[in-house]
Amino acid sequence: VLIQGTTISTVARWLKLSIPEQLKEPNITDIQMFDRLKSELIEIVIPSDCSVAGKEIVELGFPPTALITIIQRDGKFITPTGSTTLQGNDKLFVVAEDKESVRQLFNCLSLKHPKQFAS
Repeated sequence: VLIQGTTISTVARWLKLSIPEQLKEPNITDIQMFDRLKSELIEIVIPSDCSVAGKEIVELGFPPTALITIIQRDGKFITPTGSTTLQGNDKLFVVAEDKESVRQLFNCLSLKHPKQFAS
């Protein structure tokens, strides 16, 4: 029997050796990682009348410190590439290095900055 990777947590549950996530106390590594995490994960919905609707991602000049990780469109998830064309009502899930990257991203999308990212 080989137990590795994604099967470890399943086998641990079967053997009743796992601790439910909500009961698990954060350890020092969890706390240090949280303190160092400065990235932003945001969700942006492209309005149907937005000027970027119909444009490819590569045309928009995104900052190199911001990455669209996935696009939700019509109930489906799309892994974007530079040639992916944005459409109105697309929901973008973006990881950005910091608030400045988010500000630049909103500028590229011609969208108003949320208050927590405005400068």
